[in-house]
Amino acid sequence: MTESTYKRMTPFLRQLLAVSGVVMYMIGSGENIAFPGVLLMQLREPGSEVRLTPDHESWIASILGLALVAGIMVAPFSLQNLGRKMTNQLSSLPTLAGWGLLAASNGPTALMVSRSLVGFGMGIHAAASSVSIAEYSAPKHRGAFLATIAFSFATGMLTTHVFGTFLPWRTAGLACGSVYIISLILVTLVPETPPYLASRGRVEECKKSFYWFRGHDPISEKELNILLHSQRKPAVIPIRGSRWQTYRQTVRKPEFYKPTLIMMFMFVLFQISGMTVIPSYTVPIMREVTGGAFDSYVSMLAVDVVRFVTAVISCFIINKLPRRTVLFTSISITVVSLLSTAILLYIRNFGYLPDEYKWTPIVPFTVYIIGKTLGILSIPWAIAGEVFPLKYRSIGGGISGMFLSIMLFVVVKTAPYLFEWIGYNGTFCVYAVCVAICGMFLFYLLPETKGKTLHDIECHFKGIKSESGHALPEGQKMLDLKNVESR
Repeated sequence: MTESTYKRMTPFLRQLLAVSGVVMYMIGSGENIAFPGVLLMQLREPGSEVRLTPDHESWIASILGLALVAGIMVAPFSLQNLGRKMTNQLSSLPTLAGWGLLAASNGPTALMVSRSLVGFGMGIHAAASSVSIAEYSAPKHRGAFLATIAFSFATGMLTTHVFGTFLPWRTAGLACGSVYIISLILVTLVPETPPYLASRGRVEECKKSFYWFRGHDPISEKELNILLHSQRKPAVIPIRGSRWQTYRQTVRKPEFYKPTLIMMFMFVLFQISGMTVIPSYTVPIMREVTGGAFDSYVSMLAVDVVRFVTAVISCFIINKLPRRTVLFTSISITVVSLLSTAILLYIRNFGYLPDEYKWTPIVPFTVYIIGKTLGILSIPWAIAGEVFPLKYRSIGGGISGMFLSIMLFVVVKTAPYLFEWIGYNGTFCVYAVCVAICGMFLFYLLPETKGKTLHDIECHFKGIKSESGHALPEGQKMLDLKNVESR
């Protein structure tokens, strides 16, 4: 893409180009989560060249979570020292290798190694994705851009199940892996994020990048002024003591521990709502919910379409309505619909539901898919890109991302055993109760972030007033750009 082409693009289109690279990767993440749903069903067919035990199957579905932990442990170092752009670029390499290995796999060990490579890259990117989108975006577009993460997941799940329905699993794997090539190209075309450059003291590069993304209007000039001023390092006496003492001081700061606690509950909510369990075990779940009244593969694709359409709608809703309103509406719908599905399954199992109505649990289950996609799928990623101060964005994203990964492993690994021990209806009840508990904690912890700059949100957690959404910390005066540069 030539320089003249860039010049013809509006700031919004430049932001959209930058976000598109992250979005393509997140489509791949949705494919990673959903792929076991088609892989395991094909490998169970008579004549399959690879034979798996039930234990192999649960590990292939869940090992992604353990590999995510390893990737997320690397992510804070990479984000802090290499930057957002290079972190996004590097995360594509293990995922491409993983999908390539999957296409050549001839046994369960190779399949698990390939899933581990994909999960490692996905873990690095998980910590970088919401941070990158938030730093690329202007405040008025940030909500919609962050909501595209939910859209990306839904798109990836749909495309995987379409590929898996019509293609052999090896070919489907190669088709899924191709999105990472597109992501790598798009990420390479855009500059580093302005906040990262500001945090490294690279003022001139920061200004150039900021103007590339935002243009030169008065609101953007003011935001740049605040960004540069907030990253000025005051002359302070170094704190003597061990690194452990430094960590203890950090975790006691409200601007660190409050966002971290919020994101821990957010990602527990994300996983315990069945966000990764449903795509991983869609076919057997749909067979149980529909009572065999509909073809399981058709039901799987129908669920994916519903999830995709809802994710598209959520991009607009999140940009229009307060984050809290969307999230708690989603939680309420999810809890009620999960319990309703479980009750209908209990009634059917006890023989009180006539055969011609055995399909009726699909109605509340569809409402459940809509409800959780509307807010539980999208809001955590939007909030993750907003709540952490720039200083702690890398480490905070890493800690909360690690919690997400551990929960992914635990929930996906335990799901088959829960289905067997307490049934699908009992499992739905457990998930509904856990979602309700997380919702109650978040009701008291989560502030509203819609329409606020990242600096405003940081001031909220510090307990500092931010006048008109753009004020500097108390006791400091606004400086013009020349004064900032002269320092």
